[in-house]
Amino acid sequence: MSLSVPSRMPNGMSHSRRGLVASIVAVFLILDIVAAIPFPGVLIEREEDLKSSYDYVVVGGGTAGLTVANRLSEDKHKSVLVIEAGSLLPENQDDIAIPGFSAALGFKYQWGLETQPITTVKDNGTFIAPSPKLVGGDSAINSMSYHRGSREDYDSWERLGNKGWGWEGILPYFKKAETFHPPNKAQVREFGITYDPAAHGTDGPVQIKFASFIYPQYRTIVDALKRLGVPVPFDASNGNAIGSLWIANPIDPKDETRSYARTAYHDVAARRSNYHLVTDKQVTKILFDEKKRATGVLYAKSASDTPKKVSAKTEVILSGGAFHNPKLLQLSGIGPKALLKAHKIPVLVDLPGVGSNLQDHALIRPLNFTSTPTPDTPYIDPTPALTNATYQAEQLAQYRKDRTGYYTRPLAGSTVAYLPLPILAPDSYKKIVQASRDRDASAYLHNPSPAVLAGYKKQKSMILDGIEAKKLAVAELSMRPGIAPGPALIVQKPLSRGYVEISSADAFKDPLIYYRTFSDPTDIATHIANIRYARKFFASKGMASFKTVETYPGKDVVSDEELAKVARGRVVNPSVGHASCTCPMMDRKLGGVVDDKLRVYGVTGLRIVDISIMPIIPSTHMVATRFAIAEKAADIIKGKK
Repeated sequence: MSLSVPSRMPNGMSHSRRGLVASIVAVFLILDIVAAIPFPGVLIEREEDLKSSYDYVVVGGGTAGLTVANRLSEDKHKSVLVIEAGSLLPENQDDIAIPGFSAALGFKYQWGLETQPITTVKDNGTFIAPSPKLVGGDSAINSMSYHRGSREDYDSWERLGNKGWGWEGILPYFKKAETFHPPNKAQVREFGITYDPAAHGTDGPVQIKFASFIYPQYRTIVDALKRLGVPVPFDASNGNAIGSLWIANPIDPKDETRSYARTAYHDVAARRSNYHLVTDKQVTKILFDEKKRATGVLYAKSASDTPKKVSAKTEVILSGGAFHNPKLLQLSGIGPKALLKAHKIPVLVDLPGVGSNLQDHALIRPLNFTSTPTPDTPYIDPTPALTNATYQAEQLAQYRKDRTGYYTRPLAGSTVAYLPLPILAPDSYKKIVQASRDRDASAYLHNPSPAVLAGYKKQKSMILDGIEAKKLAVAELSMRPGIAPGPALIVQKPLSRGYVEISSADAFKDPLIYYRTFSDPTDIATHIANIRYARKFFASKGMASFKTVETYPGKDVVSDEELAKVARGRVVNPSVGHASCTCPMMDRKLGGVVDDKLRVYGVTGLRIVDISIMPIIPSTHMVATRFAIAEKAADIIKGKK
């Protein structure tokens, strides 16, 4: 590269001074050019390229980890290292980038963690618990629903003592994360989709839009629910998320590809020289000094690899999720004292809440139907897209050519119903709530400490109050576009609580995951109500044109006992990828693990930033909340909040 400098100097300037000025001008020109060249990113692949210390060490390069790392690295004077156990996949890899491929991901790019037997479901079943293992985390592999819970979902967090974490406190961070693209004229005309501009962001990293391909039968489904008294909120993201919702998706309208933490946050941060990423390495321990300040971490590629140390000058930030955060804390001496001693781990902080309070949204498919839509029913048969290789190839070619067609549609449906108990069971919801209030809270928890029990009692009371006041959705009714073979019924406000424990002092051994799905009778009662409502919906006049016939369990199966058996026997998974709440943000006396600044109790220099800090799981798909928590956390860490 050649540089030109001024050939003429001011009159009277000596030759030596002219040479000095020319050199200075050249230096500044070089600096300007270098500054204009995008930094290629720092993916550390050689140990010798890793710095010995960083201001912040972020453990986990998932949705929240990449978000908080990006925001912290905006300060060029602060160095940030992200350590991720999974890989950084090639940019725009089809099975991640193309929305239509989200249906085929399954458990690819995951840890493959197996739950412990769940004694409250059929055959004491075990399941693979969704747990992402790649740069981008859940946002890279989820079904691509993007919306928020209701105001009450978040206000309950604040009432548990977490100042600034209610709806009004977190709404700015939902907006900060997104650039919302309104529905187009055709979507408004054909489906009646409405939105509230004040609820959305206009210049955030994550691109949000309504899918370009929407099955026409979804309009019939929404109208049928409306005829049964289910409201259609003006916008599923403005604090009222109860009813039949039109769901947006994280899709970039420029090229119809998935917008997620890797593209929205990592790829931006990777242009900065103060941001480093290490992949395919697992953090095995948090290091502390004699004052219990987190000073760094150990990490390794495998159990046979010698652990390496990297120091954190300011903070260590855990973003490893609901299974790995408690595991790492316990391995590092923070957790229930008896558990640590059982594995001969020196107790740094006796913190019984670590690993407790596990919550998720259990997926059940209790009903099967056949469906034969009448010719005049607005309907596109989804079967070819699922089974016909020729059709799939044609649609994929169309997508690659002009970014239209079936592959612009993600796995997530364009509409879903979030239903409160008074709609599911108008005649019995008060009885269900009162029966739950009357039960001994400790009877359905696993060996709770006094602090964990006290916190659970507060949670339970708030949840039941919200249910009775019709402010919380307790169930999700998710319809397949083909109607058959049946809907997904998903528990939204479980009172059952699971827990996570280390299985040994070996960091490369999987944690023990106890879901305890349906261990609280209230959850079964709620689900029975959901089954009955689904039957009512399919038999309603609004759905008559689909001509549905129930094939399982059969219309004669009607009693509470029979339907409870059906529910326990048809659990597809105790998780839809929303495992959370195992390091809850509550007072330490209530079994909390972090305070409202996300600082781990009993130590300094250690925070947790992801949905494991939620005290109560909200009724929603989770990715928008993941981003919002991390955006808010970044401001807290920077001292802005």
